[in-house]
Amino acid sequence: MRVGLVHGFLSRRYLDFWRAYLEALGVEVVEAAPPPSDLPFCLPVQRLLAQVEALKEAGVDYLLLPDLQGGVESERGGGQCPWLLDLEATLLRYFPGLPPVLKVPAELSERVLGRAGEVGQLLVRNPMLVGRALDRTRRLLKPPPPLPTPQGSVGVVAQPYLLEEPAFRREVEAALRAHGLEAYFPDLPPERLREEADRLLPVDLPTDRELVGAIHYLGRLGRVKGLALVVSYACPPIPGLMRKAARRLGKPYRLLTLGEDWQEPLAALKAEMEKGDRGG
Repeated sequence: MRVGLVHGFLSRRYLDFWRAYLEALGVEVVEAAPPPSDLPFCLPVQRLLAQVEALKEAGVDYLLLPDLQGGVESERGGGQCPWLLDLEATLLRYFPGLPPVLKVPAELSERVLGRAGEVGQLLVRNPMLVGRALDRTRRLLKPPPPLPTPQGSVGVVAQPYLLEEPAFRREVEAALRAHGLEAYFPDLPPERLREEADRLLPVDLPTDRELVGAIHYLGRLGRVKGLALVVSYACPPIPGLMRKAARRLGKPYRLLTLGEDWQEPLAALKAEMEKGDRGG
């Protein structure tokens, strides 16, 4: 039995447990890290598609994917990015022969045990082996802490799957420092950010709530003087949601798109922040 795992799309939040659990079951874990494809999508999606294609070619029996929305269906619109709404259904559009999917929670807690038991029984059909594997790996169900962040004056907001990637953070930090600016990434756990969202906009999808919650949280911090709203290419609904949330706050912001030139918008953001500091 071979199960393929993918990196990215919140894998930092859930993958360590599931890798260890599958290995404890005696299942062969297959991971792929091919170069990005040349498909016209943002870089995170390109990496995802390249991994899935490699895993399909490797002949895995199952593909482990995160349930990014925890079973929540949107009733209020929101970002509506298809990769976040239903990752499995969107992948099936590009890979009709996709291996059977094992959908698992994108976050860790004791509530994951039930789904882990179901997955284990499906794969090995041995309740005693499943029980032993859960006992050996249960300690890994603690959520990872938020990534460390510099305490800068520019709050950086992006989709959670981007903010979880250290390479993305390094890229944004370097761009800001080139203008004498320091980043401040959201440093609250996901559930706290979702609570922040409830104080700003009525959104229901967990990833949208995190996005809006990050805007509200960073916007109310005194040390944060401006916001950098970073989006991926080819995700047109997301900027509208971010602008709508940012407009409700009184701090300057700029929308930045990965892969584009940030020189002009960052210079304008810095000037507006300095003007605000002078009370002008």
